[in-house]
Amino acid sequence: MNRKYVDYSEITKEILDSVEVGDLIKVNDWKKPMRVKGVTENYFVMAKNQLGNTYYSVCEKKPWGGIRHNSMIGGMFHVGKDSWLFGCAGFDYKFDDEEAVKKYLQTFEMGESELSQRNAIAIAQLFIKKSN
Repeated sequence: MNRKYVDYSEITKEILDSVEVGDLIKVNDWKKPMRVKGVTENYFVMAKNQLGNTYYSVCEKKPWGGIRHNSMIGGMFHVGKDSWLFGCAGFDYKFDDEEAVKKYLQTFEMGESELSQRNAIAIAQLFIKKSN
């Protein structure tokens, strides 16, 4: 059976809550997907390895309360890197250790970290390919 991406153009909390570890995600005009590595109540993190480098993006499952800043738009959901200047202490950004990923996402849930407003983007279109 060939599973296909489901395309969403109206993003809701319910759609974001349906994302599970292992799902493949593409946002807006991304050509290559990222695999979901961890999920909490209000966030999920996805990553991919490419040419020896790890790329990641965190999705906030709460609409942003601002008006407009860089590529962030008030009332929309966003993805992007974290706001740590020198990286999250004690986390190696490899996303292969399930327990470390949970602790990393807890920094968002507890308000210690947030999406970087410098590089986060609004989700206008979301593509999800379920892992199961």
